[in-house]
Amino acid sequence: MKLKEEFKRFTTFILDCDGVIWRGSKPIISAIRAIKELKSQEKKVVFTTNNSTLSRKGYFKKFKNLSIDVNEDEIFPSSHVTALYLSSRGGGRAFVIGEEGLIEELNSHDVKVAELGENADYVVVGMDRGLTYWKLARAFSLIRKGAMFVVTNRDRTLPTSRGEIPGAGSIVAALEEATGKAPDVEIGKPSPLMFKLVLKKLGIDKDEALVIGDRIETDILGARRLGISSALVLTGISKREDMLKNNVKPNYVLETLLDLFECSLS
Repeated sequence: MKLKEEFKRFTTFILDCDGVIWRGSKPIISAIRAIKELKSQEKKVVFTTNNSTLSRKGYFKKFKNLSIDVNEDEIFPSSHVTALYLSSRGGGRAFVIGEEGLIEELNSHDVKVAELGENADYVVVGMDRGLTYWKLARAFSLIRKGAMFVVTNRDRTLPTSRGEIPGAGSIVAALEEATGKAPDVEIGKPSPLMFKLVLKKLGIDKDEALVIGDRIETDILGARRLGISSALVLTGISKREDMLKNNVKPNYVLETLLDLFECSLS
């Protein structure tokens, strides 16, 4: 099976996960087949996700459960990138609104996680399905006292097998409204931090890579900000009609990942 001519020049395919490879716990079968074919043609395939609920190890297990052959160092969730960023600043103590994957990554990079009543150098905000008012109140207090406001991502919603649910961006918005302060650092897409790290880790030039995602406002905008080619795949959040009302345009539009190839895989 051959790649279409316009995609042959790319050595590396940087894929989003939610809405591209899976929806919640359900795999997108066409995507799984396309990834296997890309790998069989010796293309590099790496995975980025704004979703901070799992650590790199957690995502590795999820890929394995979906029968996708990956190495752990090919996976770049915002939980991992956030921990790398704080570690590069010398570590410190972080109060976390987030789930176990984010906490696991911070702990593994020598960033201490503060308890509810402790002071912190950072307030780190990600997706948190166990969010309480008192977590918000403590984060509010710490930010007002001068803690750095760090967000793993600003995704408004998260696609699941049962439909969309509120994402980390909804929590970030609540803290912005309460504190009157924008985040000091945004790790996930459309911030260029994640893509910059991926390119550096792989040792490749941005002209060699194609970013594939399902959100115009994150994946496609993030790629554009760094000057990387992008493709919008219509298996997740953004649809064709969304491009009509958005100034940010992908270089390519794919119905599924199988559209990378000259004909469907049998």
